[in-house]
Amino acid sequence: MRKELALILEKLPHKDGDRLPSVREIMKVYGLSSSTVQAALRTLERESKICRIQGKGCFWTSQGITTIYAGNSVPAIRESAMEKVERLFREDWERGVFKTDDNLPLMKELSIRYNISQAVIRKFLNLEESRGILERVGRHYRFTRKDERKTGASLSEIIFVTRCNSWGGFTAESEREMDFLRMVYKKAGAEHYKLILLGLNEKTGTLIDRSGKPRKLTDFRNAVGAVLSTLLVMEPKKLLQLFAEVTYPVAVWWEHPVQSLPERYIRKDNWTFFNSTFGPGPGKEMGKYLLSRGVHDVAFFSPYHDSSWSIERLAGLREMGLSVMDCTDDEFASPWDYKQIARSKVEKHSVEAYARELLKRKMVSILENRDYGQIPIVCVNDDVASALLELQEEGRIGPLGQLYAFDNSAESYLLRLPSYDFNTQALVDRMFYSLVNSDAFHMQHRIQQVLGQVVEK
Repeated sequence: MRKELALILEKLPHKDGDRLPSVREIMKVYGLSSSTVQAALRTLERESKICRIQGKGCFWTSQGITTIYAGNSVPAIRESAMEKVERLFREDWERGVFKTDDNLPLMKELSIRYNISQAVIRKFLNLEESRGILERVGRHYRFTRKDERKTGASLSEIIFVTRCNSWGGFTAESEREMDFLRMVYKKAGAEHYKLILLGLNEKTGTLIDRSGKPRKLTDFRNAVGAVLSTLLVMEPKKLLQLFAEVTYPVAVWWEHPVQSLPERYIRKDNWTFFNSTFGPGPGKEMGKYLLSRGVHDVAFFSPYHDSSWSIERLAGLREMGLSVMDCTDDEFASPWDYKQIARSKVEKHSVEAYARELLKRKMVSILENRDYGQIPIVCVNDDVASALLELQEEGRIGPLGQLYAFDNSAESYLLRLPSYDFNTQALVDRMFYSLVNSDAFHMQHRIQQVLGQVVEK
């Protein structure tokens, strides 16, 4: 059906720069599901017939995505007051401004926040209430919760899957990975779920518990949902395949390029994917922050430019109009690559130090032929920023300008480094909310972006 819908949309009268109807409007007119409409739009996007601009919608183009993004062919958008509220409300949701367990701000507060009259805010809230997305509690609105578990539902199980080694062991490779694990446990407890922690053995394509025992999904008769982490899972499709036939809701932290997500799972009404790291979004948010502080020229520094996340962060900075000096190297894709080399060279207790030195040598080579001077530097993550400062202290590179980074780890606090927070808490909250509210406002798209913000120290 998606191909037929794509052809129907393409035959509608249009010219370059025209905005397509919203997903909701197309669903209403043609009586189709959100997943079908999204699939049709992706088909048109792959064929370079439309381009997407975050927060604005989809636009027709015969010039290709790059041209229409870089040029001025997209006309100024005259938003209605209601469209403005819907856009800003969704952006606040993506940034985790609204909590699923809390009341929304009062109408007066939303009116001030969005610079829109209370009458329009009231109309918007009433509309979302009529759709079952919001519910009213006294003077307040909140997101509808449709969890129908009865007393004793604490026995309901949520299956939680992460990567693991061949005997079921798990060691966090990053602060964010450990935060995610801890927050999932805490959220499950607060929601009165029993969490079943399993690992994916990628060699065998099977699930095993933490004692190394192979397990099947049929072992967990009380399961009412699943939370899957694909972080550092090299073949995530194997993990998805294990849950392909389940009927309960599945929430996936998709730590891979969004383009690589198998379409068959996007079409499933009980599946939702959450992306916080990939795409140009983080780079664009960093760009907005820098521009708001009068910074227009930066260097982007990355020794991991064989990864899409590094490439996309650079693209996001440039998309915001910044002038960016490219200080990247594409031999490796992540810190994991350096550690793998170190594991083959030295004893276990020396791996971290050896990998760190390999990284620093690479960073010195990146800067050798570049006149970076005192220009502000946006580092691909906090660890890279820390290594740059170490190199400066060791006299292996020259003086550095102001550093900015991504991850908002403990390292950035120690260094007093402005850093982009990927908002892991909002990610976890929304994953659990999706398990019982699959038809809510924010679930109309099966791939959900979770935005963060730059945290100043």
